[in-house]
Amino acid sequence: MTRAKSISIITLGVADLERSIKFYEKLGWECSPESDPAICTYMLADNIVLGLVPYEFLGNDAQLKVGKKPEYCGFTLAINGATEEEVNELFAMAEEAGGTVWQKPQWKDWGGMDGYSGYFLDPDGYPWEVAYAPFLRLAEDNRLLPKTKAEVQ
Repeated sequence: MTRAKSISIITLGVADLERSIKFYEKLGWECSPESDPAICTYMLADNIVLGLVPYEFLGNDAQLKVGKKPEYCGFTLAINGATEEEVNELFAMAEEAGGTVWQKPQWKDWGGMDGYSGYFLDPDGYPWEVAYAPFLRLAEDNRLLPKTKAEVQ
């Protein structure tokens, strides 16, 4: 039986592709030369590909009703830092790149475990959390490495 191995791409519908490309490049992500600006631009991060597609094109491709994007879509995206200081640096980069500060980083209670995070909105209003979770492991490339069932047993 085949099963999904990983998430390979997250695709965001954007109003202005050029503006979004510039924003994500300022965060340090690279635009792939295999991108087709009329259809999909691939931003290469260390651990995932972020696709940027014109908003209406993406909705129509998925055969979804295209309307005004709500402020909250039921999800957030996240960038993890290895320390509180790194979260602050990443957050400042997002702000300098043109992100909108939604909630400055602060210590929070995440259901009995303390974490440090804040939220910014990208140019299309997608919410990004920049977080440090001292109780979770990170790989050298800041990929989150939560324990598997086998590791807990």
